[in-house]
Amino acid sequence: MNAITIAIALVVGIVIGVDLACLFQRRSRRLQKRFGPEYSLAVAETGDRWRAESALEHRAKRAKGLHIHTLAPAEHRLFLEAWCQVQCRFVDDPNGSLLEADRLIASVMSAEGYPVADFEQRAADISVGHPEVVENYRGGHRIVLKDSQGRADTEDLRQGIIHYRTLFEDLLGEPECTQTGRTVQ
Repeated sequence: MNAITIAIALVVGIVIGVDLACLFQRRSRRLQKRFGPEYSLAVAETGDRWRAESALEHRAKRAKGLHIHTLAPAEHRLFLEAWCQVQCRFVDDPNGSLLEADRLIASVMSAEGYPVADFEQRAADISVGHPEVVENYRGGHRIVLKDSQGRADTEDLRQGIIHYRTLFEDLLGEPECTQTGRTVQ
């Protein structure tokens, strides 16, 4: 091999390497933008950006196969009424209200076409279309589990309702049951 052939091979190798690096960088930016805080959580959980990104792409591909749809106006209205009842009931029965909120979220997800058998899979599925609020789903669920063990106090229950309200409003597409008309954090 002469020096020119080696130089050409080296330049081609560098160009390919730069192209691949740019491709992976675009992939990372695209996934960060699409999944928001869920991207950072996935990287932290796996400890590896490549595996996290592959898992997020797998979620997105799986979600494409689901038949997610918006609620019919009548369903939308019924769920809003049910949510308002959950919130009103909180003062008298915070534990029961939180459990009902958990069930109502599952019902809304089911009505929209999400599979609802396994919590972790539901959270992964919902992270594709609602990445900004999936942590609210996880937070509400953690509090339901804490309450089932008798370890949740009233403030925990209140925070659980807030988590579920934020998710509920995002699923339905509008904040309807808050006094101010905006999501409370």
